[in-house]
Amino acid sequence: MTECSQDSFDFESHFSRQVTAKFDGGTLTTDGGGLLLRQTERRIGL
Repeated sequence: MTECSQDSFDFESHFSRQVTAKFDGGTLTTDGGGLLLRQTERRIGL
């Protein structure tokens, strides 16, 4: 199993709100994958 040593990940702001992913919530699901896809698209130009 891969170990993650990063506690949080900052995304690009959404309007005036700061967006941060934190990895201390245990096992859960979310729709946050959309934010990750947006950030990836903007960085590499999909």
